[in-house]
Amino acid sequence: MKTINLKRPSIIFAVLFAFPLFFSCENNDEDEFTFYETYIEGYIKDYHTGEPVAGVVFDAHYFDEYSGGGWFSPDPYFAKNVAVSNAQGYYKIRCPKAWKPKGGKKFNDIVMIRTYARDVEDYSFSSSTGTPNYKRYDYDKEGLKTKSVRTDIRPITYGYLKVILPKTSNQNWGFWNYPESYETPYYRPKFIISESYNDSLNYLIFNVPVGTGTFRIGNDSWKPRDFTIDYPRDTVIINIEE
Repeated sequence: MKTINLKRPSIIFAVLFAFPLFFSCENNDEDEFTFYETYIEGYIKDYHTGEPVAGVVFDAHYFDEYSGGGWFSPDPYFAKNVAVSNAQGYYKIRCPKAWKPKGGKKFNDIVMIRTYARDVEDYSFSSSTGTPNYKRYDYDKEGLKTKSVRTDIRPITYGYLKVILPKTSNQNWGFWNYPESYETPYYRPKFIISESYNDSLNYLIFNVPVGTGTFRIGNDSWKPRDFTIDYPRDTVIINIEE
């Protein structure tokens, strides 16, 4: 009977098993970062009342010297949930120092960070089209490598606009754009309800930013109709006669 030598196949199997493990250690399957001990920080408080706004989540784009998001440059890194405002409205975003992209061989210095705040129930931190407002922090200009930077945000919440108009009138509506600002973002106008007021009239209700706004509705749909909400949750009524 011929003796079977099991040692050699065992050695071959062990080598084959270890081969992919050895090379898998060289592959970066995640982006890697280092950080400075500096921060972008501040308080989020209502523009009119001064009440803190808690639960606002921040995202950010990290730009190294090669990333610009253009046609011929790689996209910046999008970092989610980099901070959230606490019960006092305070937020704190740590500044990234260097980034090694997934599969990369070396760390690249971060040169700029762009931050975004997400909308919450009573406040909007994005433009009239829903695009998030952002603030750009250039590391050299802001000195973020060695010092923290403070940015306070004073969002403007909403009141109510009630519009009464004939049922025979054009019911299409629109708002002139409000100013767009990262530090003082306006609540985006929001349609709430349309109901019959009586046999000849309808009414529409909107959430609108506190302050002065311009509205259009009715048969002369491009006629500007100005209104002013003085304080959060106040109601202003516009009667359209046509």
